[in-house]
Amino acid sequence: MPLGIRPTVDFVFKLLFGSLENTDLLIHLLNAVLQSVYPIEEVEILNPYNDKMFEDDKLSIVDVKARDSAGAWYVIEVQTTIPGELRNRLVFYTAELFSRQMNEGTTYGELRPAISICFMTEPLFKEVKFGHLRFALHDAAHSLTFGDQIQLHLIQLSKYHVDVADLADADAFERWVYFLTESQNRDPDELRQLLPDAAFCKATEILEMIAKSPELRLIYDDRAKEAKDRFSELEDAKTQGKLIGQIQFAQRMLGKNVAADSELGSCEISNLRRILADLESQFPNRG
Repeated sequence: MPLGIRPTVDFVFKLLFGSLENTDLLIHLLNAVLQSVYPIEEVEILNPYNDKMFEDDKLSIVDVKARDSAGAWYVIEVQTTIPGELRNRLVFYTAELFSRQMNEGTTYGELRPAISICFMTEPLFKEVKFGHLRFALHDAAHSLTFGDQIQLHLIQLSKYHVDVADLADADAFERWVYFLTESQNRDPDELRQLLPDAAFCKATEILEMIAKSPELRLIYDDRAKEAKDRFSELEDAKTQGKLIGQIQFAQRMLGKNVAADSELGSCEISNLRRILADLESQFPNRG
C-alpha cells in the first residue's frame, strides 16, 4: 500500500531534515545538492523540530537553519506555491543569514558563506529546462565571480523526471529528487528496494511513522490541507488579476469608463467572467 505521505509538506520536511536525531539526513541532502570538493561532515541545526512548532495552523514558513563545522550557514526550505514576493524574501533571508554573523568583535574576514536552498514543487523559472539553478554574486557582462559569500540554490522539482529504471545509476541528488517527488506513491518496502542507501531507508521509516501515528497523521493532514488551500488562493488571485486586466482593456477599447481595481477586486471570479463575456459581446463581429 502506498505511503501516502508527501515529503514536500512542510511538517514532513522539517521532521526529516530539521530534527536533531536526523542530522545525518540533513548532511546527506546538503552534500547531494552542493556536491562540494570538501563534503560536509558535521552540522548544527539551529532551529530544531519540536511538536509545538505546528500548533499554529497558520504558520506559513517552516525552514531548517543550520551551520556546518566550517562555519557556513544554511537555510533550507520547501515551497509548494510561488507567491509574488518569493524572490525578494529568498534574497532577504540569505542576506540576513550573512549579516547576522556580524557581532561585536567580529571582523569581516570571519564572515562565512550564507547558503539558501529552496526546494520548489512549482517552478519559479518556467522558461528554463534546468532543475537546479545556482545564484551568486556575479558580473555577467565580464564573466567575473565576486565570491561564494551569498549563494541561492533553487531546486525546481517538476523539471526532473527520474525513472525507476535509472535509479541504480542515479547520483545522490537525483535519488533525493525521486524520494521527494515519488515516495508518497510507493509502498515502503518497494521504496527501500529502489533506494537501499541507509539515508533513504531511514527517511522511509520516518514517513512510515507519520502514516501509522494518529497524532502525526493529523498534523500532516492539516498542513497538507493548508498548503492546498494556499495554492488554490494563489491561483484564484492570479486568475482574478488576469480577468481584471482583460475587463479594463475591453472597457478602454469600447470607450467606456474603466472600472477601478478596487471595484473589480471585490467581485467573485464567476462575476468577472460574466462581465468580460458581456463586454466581448459588444465588439463588432469581424467576419
